[in-house]
Parts: sequence; structure tokens; C-alpha cells
Amino acid sequence: VCKFKAHKRCAVRATNNCKWTTLASIGKDIIEDEDGVSMPHQWLEGNLPVSAKCSICDKTCGSVLRLQDWKCLWCKVHSTCKEQLSSKCPLGQCKVSVIPPTALNSIDSDGEDFITVSHFGPLLVFVNSKSGDNQGVKFLRRFKQLLNPAQVFDLMNGGPHLGLRLFQKFDTFRILVCGGDGSVGWVLSEIDTLMLHKQVPPTLGVLPLGTGNDLARVLGWGSACDDDTQLPQILEKLERSGRSGLAHRRKSPI
Repeated sequence: VCKFKAHKRCAVRATNNCKWTTLASIGKDIIEDEDGVSMPHQWLEGNLPVSAKCSICDKTCGSVLRLQDWKCLWCKVHSTCKEQLSSKCPLGQCKVSVIPPTALNSIDSDGEDFITVSHFGPLLVFVNSKSGDNQGVKFLRRFKQLLNPAQVFDLMNGGPHLGLRLFQKFDTFRILVCGGDGSVGWVLSEIDTLMLHKQVPPTLGVLPLGTGNDLARVLGWGSACDDDTQLPQILEKLERSGRSGLAHRRKSPI
């Protein structure tokens, strides 16, 4: 996610500034007031993307020549504008889809110790890293940069079970499957296994990777996506999209 590089012998001395995922990872920087628990900004100097815009003045910030200006790992701001920003992080342009680290206490291998937050429907992302001649890997990394890494799962590393177990503790949530028809079927099958269709059923979107994406075409998501720079716009479209019916039947052996 952060692309930080270090020798094995130097790793123990490396700065630990990876993106927060849970309440425990924020530590002593957590903000507590009459409104409850909030997350501060997670500041990192320089290395802003080309054409990044300041969250305060909306002008271009960053430089390709030197470390300049600051980015919260969730939003971006000029050095001179930083003091004008609230101490509480608004979570950036994808905030509707993001799980705040303050909503997660910790996560174990069974998806336990989850703090339920009922007033929003976050996005659960499944990516098939092998789809599209392994282009799923870059989509996996990009989603973890845009969202909380704890809400993004590689289907090739454990399947959809843990992610669905984790999210079923939310009152409502949405699912985005990035892959082919087989990946979508895998997730739908696990939804049946966990009987999530008996509670408020999650909405499911498809981001087609690779070839043979008949279901994505039928649902209006297109035939293929190969540009990970468009993911912020895709997330915004997903947040505004409505439901469409899909008949899904369980098959019994004869």
C-alpha cells in the first residue's frame, strides 16, 4: 500500500507510518470529546500525486522536485493551509464508502472484535488479484490507498468468507467485486452460506477485470476496466447508483 522499501536488516528501524486500519493502530493520537471518538489526520510530508489539489484552497499542491506540502493519508493540503484544517479527519472524497479506523477495535482471523456503526453503509471490496493477467494486483493496491485497507480483500488469499463475516455485523453495507463472472459467483455463494440474504441484503456492484464478463455487461458496468486511476470516480458512481433485481438460485445436487 505505502510502497515503503527497506533492507531486511533495516526494517526494525523503519518509521512505522503505514495507513491506520483499526482503533488500536491510531493509539494515543485518538480524539475524544463530547461528540465521541474521532480520528485525527494522518500526516505524511511530500510525495503527493501529480495534480493533487489542496483540501483548503483547491489549488494544486506538491512538487516533483522535492518533498513539498503534506498529505493526510486520507486527504491532501498545502503546508501553508494545514493549520486552517480541523483536527478531525473528514476521510477524503470517498468518505461515504470508507470504514473509519475508529469503527474497528481489532480484527482476528475470524473477523471478531468489530465495533458496529449503524448510521452508514460502508463498502466491502473483493479483488481477484489473478484477473486480467494479474492486473488485479494494481487494483488491490489502489483500493487500499483510497479506503481503509481492512475493508479490501484479495479473493486469492482466503476467499470472501472473512470479509463477509466482518461486515455482517453492520446493519447495512455494500459489496464491490472486482474480477470476472466466477469471482461474482464465488461471493454470491458465500453470501448464501452465511445466510446474509435473510437480513437486509447487501447491494452488490461489479468492476469487470479481464475477459468473459457477461454479468457486468448485463448490469451496465461495462465489459472490462483496466485503468486504476479512475477508481475515485467509480466509487462516486457506485455511491449514487440504485438497485436492480438479480435472480439468484441455489443449486441442489440431483
